[in-house]
Amino acid sequence: MLDRQQGPKLLDLRTDRGSDPSVGRGQEVQITIVTDDPDNDELDFRWIATGGEFAASRADTLIDLFQDSVTVVWKAPIEPGVYELFLELGDGQSEILVTSGVRIAVTQAPPIAVVGPDRELGFHDELRVILDGTGSSDPDQDALMYFWTQISGPRVGLQNSSGPSPEFPVPAPADYIFELRVADLIQGVGDTSNVVVTRVRVTDRTGRVTGSGLTRLLDRGH
Repeated sequence: MLDRQQGPKLLDLRTDRGSDPSVGRGQEVQITIVTDDPDNDELDFRWIATGGEFAASRADTLIDLFQDSVTVVWKAPIEPGVYELFLELGDGQSEILVTSGVRIAVTQAPPIAVVGPDRELGFHDELRVILDGTGSSDPDQDALMYFWTQISGPRVGLQNSSGPSPEFPVPAPADYIFELRVADLIQGVGDTSNVVVTRVRVTDRTGRVTGSGLTRLLDRGH
């Protein structure tokens, strides 16, 4: 009686992001397959994806006799969307080809603006204030653009105004109020974060605010 060649079996396919994976752009997903071959053949597998990329040399390789599982790493593309990853598994002996796959959603998360706490400082001639937006972040780890706007107090010129920590010389005691928005380099200026506000109160030697802390700057753009 002739032995009949049996095909491979795919026992499990899972990701480190769960059964319905969703990741940010450029993030990595580990995909593990668990296999069995009744004839103890070495198995060939191949991954094909509609986008993104697999780690070098891991998308198409062998599962040897002493392995029952193998893990590949897929890196999500920059473009948000839903991507299909297809698996082909064979033993090179039978005509049986096992196919499976996984669908992964790649999302674009908005950045988050964060400023430091409000402060109160005593005025002196060389007083300089550094604003703090370093707590701002992007869930997708994108680089950020910073947009600071002064909304109250005597007008000042911000130095390094496109960065997380601009500074300005204080001309007089007053309430200086600024708002911060951040945007990532992928979304662009049209899709910015929440808007947060920080206040720096500068008092004179008597502890009073002598400037017009409630005066709004209506001509911000000039």
